[in-house]
Amino acid sequence: MSINPEGAARRERAQGARAEKLQAVLASLDPQVAEWADDFIFGQVWGRPGLSQDERMIVAITALAAGGHTHLMKNYLHGALQAGIAPEKLHEALAMLIVYCGFPPTVAALSEWRQVFDAAVKQGVVPSDSLDYLDELTATATGGAA
Repeated sequence: MSINPEGAARRERAQGARAEKLQAVLASLDPQVAEWADDFIFGQVWGRPGLSQDERMIVAITALAAGGHTHLMKNYLHGALQAGIAPEKLHEALAMLIVYCGFPPTVAALSEWRQVFDAAVKQGVVPSDSLDYLDELTATATGGAA
């Protein structure tokens, strides 16, 4: 049982269906780390005013990607899609990293993102045509048809 139920609820929304498994992994490493996640990270920091939960999820995703922590980023991407954040928003937030973080971290993040997106399509979480706008971008960039 979490010492901060509001923090636990935020964590569960951010991490989606895998939240309890991820929390169990933290607790197996050190039970207090799991408590800190619910109390400090998701309770105090994520509970601050000024940003919505969805905005905080996008910040967390891009910060993890920028730091090269794509294995952790995947958990938040799954949660974001399950929470209803548009795949286009997630894709574009990661694509923007190319300006601020460079090519290799952006490609790594987009590669992980694509795996998460494809899994979400197979699970019926998002429609398969959610990223069709990329075809239009390609056509515009190449001067041809998608």
